Amino acid sequence: MQTIQVSGSHYRYEISINEGLIDDLAREILCHISLKRALVVSDERVWSLYGPAITRSFAAAQLESSALILKTGGYAATLDALKEISAAMEGLTLGPEDGLVVIGGGTLCDTGGFAAWHHKDVVRLIQVPTTMIGMTDWAVEGKSALEYRPGSKMIGSFFPPSLVLIDPRCALSLNERVFDAGMGEVIKCACAADAPLFRLLESLDGRTALQQRLEEITWRCLYVKRALIQKDARLTMLGHGIAHAVEATQRYRILLHGEAVAVGMYCVTRRGEALGYTQKGTAERLEACLNRYHLPTSTLVDSESMLRAIQALGECVTPVPQRIGFCEALTVSNAFLVNAWFGGIAY
Repeated sequence: MQTIQVSGSHYRYEISINEGLIDDLAREILCHISLKRALVVSDERVWSLYGPAITRSFAAAQLESSALILKTGGYAATLDALKEISAAMEGLTLGPEDGLVVIGGGTLCDTGGFAAWHHKDVVRLIQVPTTMIGMTDWAVEGKSALEYRPGSKMIGSFFPPSLVLIDPRCALSLNERVFDAGMGEVIKCACAADAPLFRLLESLDGRTALQQRLEEITWRCLYVKRALIQKDARLTMLGHGIAHAVEATQRYRILLHGEAVAVGMYCVTRRGEALGYTQKGTAERLEACLNRYHLPTSTLVDSESMLRAIQALGECVTPVPQRIGFCEALTVSNAFLVNAWFGGIAY
Protein backbone atom coordinates (compact mmCIF):
# COMPACT_ATOMS: atom_id res chain seq x y z
CA MET A 1 0.00 0.00 0.00
CA GLN A 2 1.22 3.50 -0.86
CA THR A 3 -0.03 6.80 0.55
CA ILE A 4 0.48 10.33 -0.78
CA GLN A 5 -0.39 13.52 1.07
CA VAL A 6 -1.70 16.37 -1.10
CA SER A 7 -1.96 19.81 0.44
CA GLY A 8 -2.41 23.45 -0.45
CA SER A 9 -3.03 26.70 1.36
CA HIS A 10 -6.64 25.77 2.19
CA TYR A 11 -6.85 22.01 1.81
CA ARG A 12 -5.24 18.70 2.66
CA TYR A 13 -6.20 15.19 1.63
CA GLU A 14 -4.74 11.73 1.29
CA ILE A 15 -4.43 9.45 -1.73
CA SER A 16 -4.24 5.78 -0.78
CA ILE A 17 -3.20 3.19 -3.38
CA ASN A 18 -3.70 -0.49 -2.71
CA GLU A 19 -4.54 -3.39 -5.00
CA GLY A 20 -7.82 -5.03 -4.01
CA LEU A 21 -9.15 -2.18 -1.86
CA ILE A 22 -12.33 -2.00 -3.99
CA ASP A 23 -13.46 -5.27 -2.38
CA ASP A 24 -13.29 -3.74 1.10
CA LEU A 25 -14.09 -0.16 0.17
CA ALA A 26 -16.20 0.85 3.17
CA ARG A 27 -13.63 -0.31 5.71
CA GLU A 28 -10.91 1.45 3.71
CA ILE A 29 -12.90 4.70 3.85
CA LEU A 30 -13.49 4.40 7.60
CA CYS A 31 -9.78 3.80 8.20
CA HIS A 32 -9.18 7.36 6.98
CA ILE A 33 -12.30 9.38 7.84
CA SER A 34 -15.48 8.92 9.86
CA LEU A 35 -18.87 8.90 8.12
CA LYS A 36 -22.43 8.55 9.31
CA ARG A 37 -23.96 7.79 5.89
CA ALA A 38 -22.81 7.61 2.28
CA LEU A 39 -24.29 8.15 -1.16
CA VAL A 40 -22.40 5.97 -3.62
CA VAL A 41 -22.47 7.19 -7.24
CA SER A 42 -21.22 5.05 -10.11
CA ASP A 43 -22.19 4.06 -13.65
CA GLU A 44 -23.69 0.88 -15.05
CA ARG A 45 -20.43 -0.56 -16.40
CA VAL A 46 -18.39 -0.03 -13.25
CA TRP A 47 -21.25 -1.14 -10.99
CA SER A 48 -21.73 -4.35 -12.95
CA LEU A 49 -18.11 -5.23 -12.16
CA TYR A 50 -17.76 -4.06 -8.58
CA GLY A 51 -21.24 -3.24 -7.28
CA PRO A 52 -21.89 -6.52 -5.41
CA ALA A 53 -18.53 -6.38 -3.61
CA ILE A 54 -18.99 -2.70 -2.74
CA THR A 55 -22.50 -3.33 -1.41
CA ARG A 56 -21.20 -6.19 0.77
CA SER A 57 -18.39 -4.01 2.07
CA PHE A 58 -20.78 -1.32 3.30
CA ALA A 59 -23.00 -3.93 4.96
CA ALA A 60 -20.00 -5.54 6.67
CA ALA A 61 -18.78 -2.17 7.92
CA GLN A 62 -22.31 -1.31 9.11
CA LEU A 63 -22.11 1.96 7.21
CA GLU A 64 -25.48 3.13 5.95
CA SER A 65 -25.41 3.74 2.20
CA SER A 66 -27.56 4.40 -0.85
CA ALA A 67 -26.47 3.86 -4.45
CA LEU A 68 -27.13 6.00 -7.52
CA ILE A 69 -26.18 4.22 -10.74
CA LEU A 70 -25.96 6.44 -13.83
CA LYS A 71 -26.07 5.43 -17.47
CA THR A 72 -22.70 4.51 -18.88
CA GLY A 73 -20.92 6.28 -21.74
CA GLY A 74 -20.87 10.05 -22.05
CA TYR A 75 -23.89 10.62 -19.81
CA ALA A 76 -21.71 11.42 -16.80
CA ALA A 77 -20.58 14.64 -18.50
CA THR A 78 -24.11 15.99 -18.95
CA LEU A 79 -26.15 18.46 -16.97
CA ASP A 80 -28.76 15.72 -16.52
CA ALA A 81 -26.21 13.60 -14.65
CA LEU A 82 -25.38 16.55 -12.42
CA LYS A 83 -29.09 17.03 -11.70
CA GLU A 84 -29.46 13.35 -10.78
CA ILE A 85 -26.56 13.43 -8.34
CA SER A 86 -27.68 16.73 -6.82
CA ALA A 87 -31.26 15.49 -6.43
CA ALA A 88 -30.08 12.32 -4.70
CA MET A 89 -27.91 14.32 -2.29
CA GLU A 90 -30.81 16.66 -1.58
CA GLY A 91 -33.21 13.76 -1.09
CA LEU A 92 -30.92 12.19 1.50
CA THR A 93 -30.23 15.58 3.14
CA LEU A 94 -26.51 14.83 3.21
CA GLY A 95 -24.59 16.93 5.69
CA PRO A 96 -21.12 17.36 7.21
CA GLU A 97 -21.14 13.89 8.81
CA ASP A 98 -22.02 12.22 5.50
CA GLY A 99 -20.06 11.32 2.39
CA LEU A 100 -20.44 11.33 -1.37
CA VAL A 101 -18.48 8.36 -2.74
CA VAL A 102 -17.88 8.63 -6.50
CA ILE A 103 -16.62 5.50 -8.27
CA GLY A 104 -15.77 5.71 -11.97
CA GLY A 105 -13.75 7.49 -14.62
CA GLY A 106 -12.43 11.03 -14.44
CA THR A 107 -15.54 12.53 -16.04
CA LEU A 108 -17.85 11.04 -13.43
CA CYS A 109 -15.47 12.08 -10.65
CA ASP A 110 -15.46 15.63 -12.05
CA THR A 111 -19.24 15.80 -12.15
CA GLY A 112 -19.56 14.25 -8.71
CA GLY A 113 -17.04 16.74 -7.36
CA PHE A 114 -19.01 19.63 -8.81
CA ALA A 115 -22.21 18.26 -7.27
CA ALA A 116 -20.48 18.10 -3.87
CA TRP A 117 -19.25 21.68 -4.24
CA HIS A 118 -22.71 22.86 -5.30
CA HIS A 119 -24.59 21.07 -2.47
CA LYS A 120 -26.10 23.37 0.12
CA ASP A 121 -24.29 21.63 2.99
CA VAL A 122 -20.65 20.63 3.26
CA VAL A 123 -20.14 16.90 2.65
CA ARG A 124 -17.13 14.59 2.64
CA LEU A 125 -16.11 13.81 -0.95
CA ILE A 126 -14.45 10.43 -1.49
CA GLN A 127 -13.22 9.82 -5.03
CA VAL A 128 -12.48 6.33 -6.35
CA PRO A 129 -11.13 6.65 -9.94
CA THR A 130 -11.24 3.44 -11.98
CA THR A 131 -9.42 4.44 -15.20
CA MET A 132 -5.69 4.81 -15.86
CA ILE A 133 -6.01 8.53 -16.61
CA GLY A 134 -8.11 9.00 -13.49
CA MET A 135 -5.65 7.12 -11.31
CA THR A 136 -2.37 8.51 -12.61
CA ASP A 137 -3.28 12.05 -13.60
CA TRP A 138 -6.66 13.29 -12.48
CA ALA A 139 -6.57 12.09 -8.85
CA VAL A 140 -4.18 14.80 -7.69
CA GLU A 141 -6.04 17.64 -9.42
CA GLY A 142 -8.85 18.54 -7.01
CA LYS A 143 -10.71 19.93 -10.02
CA SER A 144 -14.49 19.66 -10.02
CA ALA A 145 -15.98 20.60 -13.35
CA LEU A 146 -18.61 19.67 -15.89
CA GLU A 147 -17.59 19.54 -19.55
CA TYR A 148 -21.14 19.36 -20.81
CA ARG A 149 -20.11 18.93 -24.46
CA PRO A 150 -16.73 18.07 -26.06
CA GLY A 151 -14.44 21.06 -26.19
CA SER A 152 -16.79 23.29 -24.22
CA LYS A 153 -15.61 25.65 -21.56
CA MET A 154 -16.14 23.74 -18.37
CA ILE A 155 -18.58 24.77 -15.67
CA GLY A 156 -17.09 24.11 -12.30
CA SER A 157 -14.93 25.01 -9.38
CA PHE A 158 -11.99 23.80 -7.34
CA PHE A 159 -13.24 21.40 -4.66
CA PRO A 160 -10.58 19.12 -3.20
CA PRO A 161 -11.79 15.74 -1.96
CA SER A 162 -11.54 14.50 1.59
CA LEU A 163 -9.99 11.26 0.35
CA VAL A 164 -8.93 9.53 -2.88
CA LEU A 165 -8.79 5.73 -2.96
CA ILE A 166 -7.14 3.91 -5.87
CA ASP A 167 -7.26 0.22 -6.67
CA PRO A 168 -4.92 -0.19 -9.69
CA ARG A 169 -6.55 -3.53 -10.44
CA CYS A 170 -9.67 -1.67 -11.64
CA ALA A 171 -7.75 -0.37 -14.66
CA LEU A 172 -7.35 -3.92 -15.90
CA SER A 173 -11.08 -4.09 -16.62
CA LEU A 174 -10.67 -1.43 -19.31
CA ASN A 175 -10.53 -2.47 -22.94
CA GLU A 176 -7.06 -2.49 -24.44
CA ARG A 177 -7.33 0.79 -26.34
CA VAL A 178 -8.68 2.77 -23.36
CA PHE A 179 -6.02 1.25 -21.10
CA ASP A 180 -3.26 2.13 -23.57
CA ALA A 181 -4.61 5.68 -23.92
CA GLY A 182 -4.21 6.03 -20.18
CA MET A 183 -0.61 4.96 -20.58
CA GLY A 184 -0.13 8.13 -22.62
CA GLU A 185 -0.44 10.13 -19.40
CA VAL A 186 1.88 7.69 -17.61
CA ILE A 187 4.58 8.15 -20.26
CA LYS A 188 4.04 11.91 -20.09
CA CYS A 189 4.82 11.89 -16.36
CA ALA A 190 7.93 9.76 -16.91
CA CYS A 191 9.19 11.87 -19.80
CA ALA A 192 8.60 15.09 -17.88
CA ALA A 193 10.15 14.22 -14.54
CA ASP A 194 10.99 10.56 -13.83
CA ALA A 195 13.75 8.99 -15.92
CA PRO A 196 13.82 5.74 -13.87
CA LEU A 197 10.08 5.31 -14.47
CA PHE A 198 10.65 5.85 -18.18
CA ARG A 199 13.34 3.16 -18.19
CA LEU A 200 10.95 0.82 -16.39
CA LEU A 201 8.28 1.44 -19.03
CA GLU A 202 10.85 0.75 -21.75
CA SER A 203 11.71 -2.59 -20.14
CA LEU A 204 8.25 -4.05 -19.51
CA ASP A 205 7.19 -6.66 -22.02
CA GLY A 206 3.44 -6.99 -22.42
CA ARG A 207 0.41 -6.25 -20.28
CA THR A 208 1.11 -9.06 -17.82
CA ALA A 209 4.47 -7.54 -16.88
CA LEU A 210 2.86 -4.11 -16.65
CA GLN A 211 0.11 -5.48 -14.42
CA GLN A 212 2.67 -6.72 -11.89
CA ARG A 213 4.10 -3.19 -11.51
CA LEU A 214 0.84 -1.23 -11.76
CA GLU A 215 0.65 -0.13 -8.13
CA GLU A 216 4.22 1.18 -8.26
CA ILE A 217 3.61 2.95 -11.59
CA THR A 218 0.43 4.59 -10.31
CA TRP A 219 2.15 5.82 -7.16
CA ARG A 220 5.12 7.22 -9.06
CA CYS A 221 2.92 9.10 -11.54
CA LEU A 222 0.95 10.73 -8.74
CA TYR A 223 4.14 11.57 -6.87
CA VAL A 224 5.55 13.17 -10.04
CA LYS A 225 2.41 15.16 -10.70
CA ARG A 226 2.25 16.44 -7.14
CA ALA A 227 5.90 17.52 -7.37
CA LEU A 228 5.37 19.24 -10.73
CA ILE A 229 2.32 21.10 -9.47
CA GLN A 230 4.31 22.36 -6.49
CA LYS A 231 7.15 23.46 -8.80
CA ASP A 232 5.16 24.79 -11.78
CA ALA A 233 1.73 23.35 -12.65
CA ARG A 234 2.33 24.11 -16.33
CA LEU A 235 4.90 21.31 -16.45
CA THR A 236 2.07 18.77 -16.10
CA MET A 237 0.78 19.85 -19.53
CA LEU A 238 3.55 18.34 -21.67
CA GLY A 239 2.07 17.70 -25.13
CA HIS A 240 -1.32 19.18 -24.28
CA GLY A 241 -1.23 22.30 -26.48
CA ILE A 242 -0.99 20.34 -29.72
CA ALA A 243 -3.17 17.58 -28.25
CA HIS A 244 -6.04 20.01 -27.67
CA ALA A 245 -5.66 21.37 -31.21
CA VAL A 246 -5.78 17.82 -32.61
CA GLU A 247 -8.87 16.95 -30.58
CA ALA A 248 -10.68 20.10 -31.65
CA THR A 249 -9.76 19.63 -35.32
CA GLN A 250 -10.95 16.02 -35.23
CA ARG A 251 -14.08 17.12 -33.33
CA TYR A 252 -13.24 14.67 -30.55
CA ARG A 253 -14.20 11.72 -32.76
CA ILE A 254 -10.91 10.00 -33.62
CA LEU A 255 -8.20 10.03 -30.95
CA LEU A 256 -8.76 9.44 -27.26
CA HIS A 257 -7.25 12.08 -24.99
CA GLY A 258 -4.22 10.02 -23.99
CA GLU A 259 -3.55 9.25 -27.65
CA ALA A 260 -3.69 12.94 -28.54
CA VAL A 261 -1.30 13.72 -25.68
CA ALA A 262 1.12 11.11 -27.07
CA VAL A 263 1.08 12.80 -30.48
CA GLY A 264 1.54 16.28 -28.99
CA MET A 265 4.34 15.16 -26.67
CA TYR A 266 6.25 13.56 -29.52
CA CYS A 267 5.84 16.62 -31.78
CA VAL A 268 7.14 19.02 -29.13
CA THR A 269 10.06 16.74 -28.24
CA ARG A 270 11.08 16.32 -31.88
CA ARG A 271 10.94 20.10 -32.43
CA GLY A 272 13.01 20.74 -29.31
CA GLU A 273 15.60 18.30 -30.58
CA ALA A 274 15.68 19.94 -34.04
CA LEU A 275 16.40 23.29 -32.38
CA GLY A 276 19.18 21.83 -30.24
CA TYR A 277 17.35 22.36 -26.95
CA THR A 278 16.43 18.71 -26.40
CA GLN A 279 19.15 16.09 -26.05
CA LYS A 280 19.73 14.18 -29.29
CA GLY A 281 18.01 10.80 -29.37
CA THR A 282 15.24 11.80 -26.95
CA ALA A 283 12.52 11.82 -29.61
CA GLU A 284 13.61 8.41 -30.86
CA ARG A 285 13.40 6.92 -27.34
CA LEU A 286 10.02 8.54 -26.77
CA GLU A 287 8.67 7.24 -30.08
CA ALA A 288 9.81 3.69 -29.27
CA CYS A 289 8.17 3.83 -25.84
CA LEU A 290 4.91 5.16 -27.25
CA ASN A 291 4.91 2.43 -29.89
CA ARG A 292 5.44 -0.19 -27.18
CA TYR A 293 2.08 0.82 -25.69
CA HIS A 294 0.33 1.12 -29.06
CA LEU A 295 0.21 4.91 -28.88
CA PRO A 296 0.38 7.09 -32.01
CA THR A 297 2.97 9.72 -32.88
CA SER A 298 0.97 11.11 -35.81
CA THR A 299 -2.64 11.34 -36.94
CA LEU A 300 -4.67 12.50 -39.92
CA VAL A 301 -6.28 15.93 -39.73
CA ASP A 302 -7.43 18.64 -42.08
CA SER A 303 -4.30 20.77 -42.48
CA GLU A 304 -6.06 24.14 -42.73
CA SER A 305 -8.19 23.47 -39.68
CA MET A 306 -5.17 22.29 -37.73
CA LEU A 307 -3.19 25.38 -38.69
CA ARG A 308 -6.01 27.61 -37.45
CA ALA A 309 -6.24 25.65 -34.19
CA ILE A 310 -2.50 25.97 -33.55
CA GLN A 311 -2.41 29.63 -34.50
CA ALA A 312 -5.18 30.27 -31.99
CA LEU A 313 -2.74 29.21 -29.26
CA GLY A 314 -0.52 32.18 -30.09
CA GLU A 315 2.66 32.69 -28.08
CA CYS A 316 2.33 30.44 -25.06
CA VAL A 317 4.13 28.58 -22.33
CA THR A 318 4.86 25.01 -23.44
CA PRO A 319 6.71 22.28 -21.53
CA VAL A 320 9.62 21.03 -23.64
CA PRO A 321 11.81 18.07 -22.59
CA GLN A 322 15.50 18.84 -22.20
CA ARG A 323 16.07 15.10 -21.85
CA ILE A 324 14.09 12.09 -20.70
CA GLY A 325 13.01 12.82 -17.13
CA PHE A 326 13.43 16.58 -17.21
CA CYS A 327 11.47 19.32 -18.96
CA GLU A 328 11.07 23.05 -18.61
CA ALA A 329 8.14 25.37 -19.27
CA LEU A 330 9.31 27.62 -22.11
CA THR A 331 7.60 30.62 -23.64
CA VAL A 332 7.52 29.66 -27.31
CA SER A 333 6.37 31.49 -30.41
CA ASN A 334 3.49 30.24 -32.46
CA ALA A 335 6.03 29.29 -35.12
CA PHE A 336 7.50 26.72 -32.71
CA LEU A 337 4.16 24.92 -32.45
CA VAL A 338 3.38 25.21 -36.16
CA ASN A 339 6.76 23.70 -37.04
CA ALA A 340 6.40 21.09 -34.32
CA TRP A 341 3.23 19.89 -36.01
CA PHE A 342 3.93 20.30 -39.71
CA GLY A 343 7.49 19.03 -39.53
CA GLY A 344 6.67 15.58 -40.88
CA ILE A 345 3.23 14.89 -39.41
CA ALA A 346 0.73 13.35 -41.83
CA TYR A 347 -2.15 15.61 -42.80
